Amino acid sequence: MVGLASARVVVAGAGALGASIALVLARAGGSVVLADPAAAGANASGVAAGMLAPAFEAGPEQYAILAHARDAWPAFAATLGSDLGFRRSGAVWIDLPGAEPRLGTLARALAAAGVAHQQWDRSALDRAAPGLAGVLHEGLFTPEDWRLEPRAALAALRGAATDAGVELAPQGVAGIARGRVAFADGATTGADALVLATGAAGRHLAPETRLLSPIKGHILQYAETRTDDARPMIRTARGYATPARDGLRVGATMEPGVADSRVDPKAAAPLGQLAVDLYPALDGATFLLQAGVRAATPDEWPLVGPSSEPGVWLAVGARRNGWLLAPLVAHMTAAYLAGGDPGPYAKAFHPSRFAAS
Repeated sequence: MVGLASARVVVAGAGALGASIALVLARAGGSVVLADPAAAGANASGVAAGMLAPAFEAGPEQYAILAHARDAWPAFAATLGSDLGFRRSGAVWIDLPGAEPRLGTLARALAAAGVAHQQWDRSALDRAAPGLAGVLHEGLFTPEDWRLEPRAALAALRGAATDAGVELAPQGVAGIARGRVAFADGATTGADALVLATGAAGRHLAPETRLLSPIKGHILQYAETRTDDARPMIRTARGYATPARDGLRVGATMEPGVADSRVDPKAAAPLGQLAVDLYPALDGATFLLQAGVRAATPDEWPLVGPSSEPGVWLAVGARRNGWLLAPLVAHMTAAYLAGGDPGPYAKAFHPSRFAAS
């Protein structure tokens, strides 16, 4: 398939990856259908903290790729015409009392990767993140981790996509054959390609998806703590706390192998304790409990590129980095479908990399 000007593409999955891909393809001239049976935001991308975090989400060997992905965000966000709550606010690591100290190890890892960072004392913590527990005396700050508002970003992506001519289809995808994509309700549409961006779902659509493992994650949202400033994210060995317009988000559990997105208060209880340990004023506060299911590959890099299934292309398995990787993966996918160069990370992300294993 060469060229996008007359291409007919169905993108399955309207999360961060799928919506970004649909937008980029449509702007390149493709005729695009974005198919997802879930309501807007009712996916793992909506149940998220919106972290664009190459520093504290990666080891030294991964930082360069994830930082490149993050650096694609400012220009991409500027094209969406909406306020995404995009903040270059940084993140600060804090060792909680009783936990194994990691601040020194992390500082050395950041230094090895060439990541800007600095030690913060209590006064610096107070200035940047008011309300932290008095027993927290120091932190490790990096300006290299950014954030956005997930639901605002999803709405902006969908709005920009429809403005670019993308057709929204509230349907699951059943498969592709002989130039037609079949939907779950039995309807079909002509298509030159099916792009699979369904996360942990859609495993029947391409053989490579057998590599994906679901990971369930709970997250708490404290609506009474709404903020719209540049406070940093707080990272700890037990989870994170991310400021947001719709309330502080505290997360996230990591429940490997669990594909059930129903909330489980018992599984999420440690997050409530983390919230109070960080911000004592939250003791007794009400919160919204949500759960989402992400997908991960054995090496934690996504599958991006052609499937062995004819007509199918993959953009799945981003684990906790769907938002971070979205613009990069969208432009890689567009390059593949246009017959161009998908860039320097094609080999690292290629779906065939596990073929010999």
